[in-house]
Amino acid sequence: MLAGAALAACVALATGCGAHGATGPQHYTSARFGVSIVVDRRLQQWRTSSAGGGSAFEVAFVDPAGAVAQGRHLDALTLSLVDTGTLPSGTSQLDSALRDLGTAMVAKLGTQVQAGAVTDVSLNGLSGVVVPYAATVADQQVMGWLYVLASSGHIYAISAQATTDRWNVYRPLFARAIDSFRAR
Repeated sequence: MLAGAALAACVALATGCGAHGATGPQHYTSARFGVSIVVDRRLQQWRTSSAGGGSAFEVAFVDPAGAVAQGRHLDALTLSLVDTGTLPSGTSQLDSALRDLGTAMVAKLGTQVQAGAVTDVSLNGLSGVVVPYAATVADQQVMGWLYVLASSGHIYAISAQATTDRWNVYRPLFARAIDSFRAR
């Protein structure tokens, strides 16, 4: 049930535009949804959405000079507040729901998806899981991480992916952005 509602929330494949080459941090904050993240300027904010697709809120950052397939950017980081309805109340049920949601979301990211081990994480006071993955998206090989985090009755998804030939370039940018994520 959670996975069906969240499918679109984790898909970090978007069309976008913007200047490429700027470096340094850009601070993104949504007071309405109580989140903040610091993303390298090489990734341009593409869109902010406040409804639809299984997500109550979503913002995507893409590399406008990165790989594009079928009109979708493959080198991207997406932050979503996932609309899941009611969350399980017990810690063990919530942990299980986060694991199931992360696994289901990754399975729908492309074809020939290979998910790595689902690992428990704690990130700036949020509990959750991370699922590393490899997949084929529009005939392109991608690698990525999907973080599914819970805080104060909300579930957040952070998807960070790049084509396999550029993963090592994006990996440290993604790691810094994910480490900076805060939710109230």
